[in-house]
Amino acid sequence: MTLAEIANHAGALITAGLGVMAVVSPASAAAFTSMSPVGKLGVSEIRATYGGFFLALGAYAMWSQHEAAFAAAGIAWAGAALGRLVSVFADRSTEPKNLGGIAFEGAIAGLLLA
Repeated sequence: MTLAEIANHAGALITAGLGVMAVVSPASAAAFTSMSPVGKLGVSEIRATYGGFFLALGAYAMWSQHEAAFAAAGIAWAGAALGRLVSVFADRSTEPKNLGGIAFEGAIAGLLLA
């Protein structure tokens, strides 16, 4: 296995792992993302969006071994980092957790796009 393939798998595993966390423990995912779900529907949204979506995205990349699957996941993470970067300027959101989120999401994108 090449270094790039190891990086791809690490990024996909992190993606899927975060998804598992959100499915199994939406309260932990909510705290991790600094969100507060409103009622049962909010908890369901965390399980679906941060859980099922991330789990499927990472798991499919690892299962299929298609470069396009790893690339799609990497582009999605890069999009999240870009969205946070926009927030830094548009919302003046320079809190350490937000800046760290840019680095975290950018790093996972880098792993998946390696």
